[in-house]
Amino acid sequence: MVKPSDAALVARSRDGDSEAFRELFDRKHKRVYLIAYQVLGDVGSAEDVVQEVFLRLWQHCADYREEMPLDAWLRRIATNRAIDHWRARRAERRHFVPAGDVEAAPASGGGRGGGYGGHERGGSRDHRVPPGPEALAGWRQLQAIWDQLADLLTPQQRAAFVLREIDGLPTAAVAEALDCSPSTVRSHVAAARSTLQRELRARYPELVKGRAVS
Repeated sequence: MVKPSDAALVARSRDGDSEAFRELFDRKHKRVYLIAYQVLGDVGSAEDVVQEVFLRLWQHCADYREEMPLDAWLRRIATNRAIDHWRARRAERRHFVPAGDVEAAPASGGGRGGGYGGHERGGSRDHRVPPGPEALAGWRQLQAIWDQLADLLTPQQRAAFVLREIDGLPTAAVAEALDCSPSTVRSHVAAARSTLQRELRARYPELVKGRAVS
């Protein structure tokens, strides 16, 4: 049986077909979650973004135009919502964390599970999790390091780095998702890479061994 296209499912959802919308959610929610988690480094916030993205899709099915692939549309909304959450969280930290305790504040996501490819919640797990307890422990360690270092980036730098270097999207697609120019994306990625390289060498020299962050 041929599966309906994304556009067909959106059209059916527009007419109130909840089963069609459920199929869209099943197809797309993992990718939306992964983008949100890598930008935010926090399981609960990433799940909030997923709910917000699909609520918006449900409410605005009539506004969706087939000339933009659904994946690109969802990626743009997920990235923007994740950045909004990131800014709100940073504002809360500045308000509640005394200046003298900034260094002691926990890195985002450090205590809430493995995140990208490394945790289970609600019965789902990313298929890229390496098998075996030792490999999984190493994967989670790398995720924790990423969460800590990425907390030093601006929201735009983090989002650009995630989409370009982790998800492997072309620069043009990242620019579309972030609503900026390709040159701005390249600037964000370069700045993020420079910060990550510097802090990785300073904090985890045993992991660097002369290699650059890519």
